[in-house]
Amino acid sequence: MRSLRAIAVALLLTYPVQAAELPDLGESARTGFTAAQEARLGREIMRQIRADRDYLDDPELSEYLNALGNRLAAASEDPGRRFEFFVVRDASINAFALPGGYIGVHTGLIAATRSESELAGVLAHEIAHVTQNHIARIVSVQNNALLPTLAALAVAILAARSNSQVSQAAIASAQAYSVQTQLDFTREHEREADRVGFQTLSRSGLDPSGMATFFERLQTQTRFYENNAPSYLRTHPLNFERIADMQHRLQGLPYQQVPDSLEYRLLRTKIQARQGEANEAVKRFASQSFQDEQEEAVRRYGLALALLRSNQAERAAAELQAMPRKLGQSPIVLNLAAEVAFARGRAAEALGLLRKGLAANPDAKPLIYAYASGLLRQGQAESALDLLRQQLLLYPDDARLYELQAQAYQALKRPMESHMALAEAYARRDEYRAAVDQLQLALKSGDRNFYRLSMAEARLRQLQAQLERQEATR
Repeated sequence: MRSLRAIAVALLLTYPVQAAELPDLGESARTGFTAAQEARLGREIMRQIRADRDYLDDPELSEYLNALGNRLAAASEDPGRRFEFFVVRDASINAFALPGGYIGVHTGLIAATRSESELAGVLAHEIAHVTQNHIARIVSVQNNALLPTLAALAVAILAARSNSQVSQAAIASAQAYSVQTQLDFTREHEREADRVGFQTLSRSGLDPSGMATFFERLQTQTRFYENNAPSYLRTHPLNFERIADMQHRLQGLPYQQVPDSLEYRLLRTKIQARQGEANEAVKRFASQSFQDEQEEAVRRYGLALALLRSNQAERAAAELQAMPRKLGQSPIVLNLAAEVAFARGRAAEALGLLRKGLAANPDAKPLIYAYASGLLRQGQAESALDLLRQQLLLYPDDARLYELQAQAYQALKRPMESHMALAEAYARRDEYRAAVDQLQLALKSGDRNFYRLSMAEARLRQLQAQLERQEATR
């Protein structure tokens, strides 16, 4: 994340840190770093991440990753803890845990996994870093004085955890090296995350060998990388002892083959189809063979995506139409089919596909977003607004729904309500300054009435108070 890297390097070069031993395991980590402080820190980091161009706001990937992650979290040491999983557009193999239960996964890591259980193994490992309070221990040992402000601490942790290139850029400074060392997980942390993550993976019903096979493959490949090892190996150092421990835990467990979900295979393919040049992706998927219906569906889906990227919508439609019928009804496939129909100038067909998909999958948020966007695209703002009002009753904290609602109001020339809806979208992303600005614009709009004016003024007072609290912690 380029903008954060530049800031982080400057901070790493500026503020010295004293080395210290880590606190004991357990809740004693909370002595100097409370749960409330960790939650605020996590929100501050995420506020910065969401504003970065490498944050991948893909509804399908986000919904899938959070469904898989929450399945694992429910089987973890702390099943009541809140987690949020997000995707970073980065071809390197990496994942990282942040304060407050936020876990980031690079697209490169998803693409590199060979099974859903391998991806789940990485997530289980990162979940364990959170449930075992590893980050809290690291921050707590510095007595909250690692960096002078919360925002600076957020950037430094993000830099060290998510992309080791930041640390490499600043490595010439002894102070920078000290910061990096203090933010890295220790060997004890890694062993504990392996052990606890393995238990989580086993309890979730996924294949517990997934963690071992993925880490073992990374370790085997390390010798080919020399000084340019995958990011995950630099921020989560592996050794043969850790691999041996994982293999030992597998001994005595009954063999279980857990098939990959269609969602995992399609979305991993989606990432792969977006890599490199579009024409090369077309050639790559066109040359692949398949052994069963699911493999055929996945290959055709990837080829259709690559063809759409290369402006060959007619060929993309042909690939989707040739897909096995049952598998072609997946919400992910229907969403792509609608995109292809729009690209072919067949808007009515696209909206029909999305309606059909929603009827069968009413909780599929990517289809909800796509259908609302499609209605707006076709000048059906009233219909879009009706849909969005219904969905906001079910998902009142969904920022994207508010953004779409703001677009609908704007299309209907109702600027005050548009600004008010956009303010709610910003507020749900902890962007309180932007939310306040939107409400101030709403109060200046020409379509005010007493009811909306009262609502906007009351909400403005609430958000101004939240903004003051946010800024007071920085």
